[in-house]
Amino acid sequence: MNIAVVYVYPDLNARLYKPLAKRFVSSYMEHPPGESDHQLHVAVNFGRPGNTEYDRLFSPLMPRFLMHDNSGKDIGAFQFASQTIPCDLMVFLGAPVHFRQGGWLDRIVRVYEQYGPAFYGCWGFHQPAMHIRTTAFWCAPEILNSYPYNVNDSSRYEFEHGQRSIANHVVKLGLPVFMVTWNGCYPVESWHHVENKDCLMLDQHTDGLSYQ
Repeated sequence: MNIAVVYVYPDLNARLYKPLAKRFVSSYMEHPPGESDHQLHVAVNFGRPGNTEYDRLFSPLMPRFLMHDNSGKDIGAFQFASQTIPCDLMVFLGAPVHFRQGGWLDRIVRVYEQYGPAFYGCWGFHQPAMHIRTTAFWCAPEILNSYPYNVNDSSRYEFEHGQRSIANHVVKLGLPVFMVTWNGCYPVESWHHVENKDCLMLDQHTDGLSYQ
């Protein structure tokens, strides 16, 4: 299986996003994805082609860089990546994502091999409507590409938890939506609060220092 991991890096507000990128890199090295073969891509919003600063910032990971104009911000970058990078499974990670335990990609792949085509994420919620938090999610790129709208800056939250959410879209396709933790894979009716230690990875809504 051809797997792409896509991390979004906004090349603006360096005081905010550079430390997040450095934390991503250090946690990726300290808590490796596992044995699953994959290619890491960094979608650089407001990216400047040929800027060697990106290589230094993400060293020693050596990702492939994808320049994006920042339209739709993180979701726009994810849509662009899904339309651009050929793969069987794409893992989408927002700027605040970092890791607390090795083997996180192996866990993602094992679940995907067991349940097949679906929409997966680390955190599922029923309020304000059924949705997967789009800081960390994964699916076949064809699923994301089937979403009928180009997300812009004002429709990002609609994509996540509005009436036209990606989760609702997937359900209309007849496919399941799963929340995945270290200890389980849960359909919508079984979603629940995930204790910090069971989170597959961390983001801005979790304890950012707990992996250290």
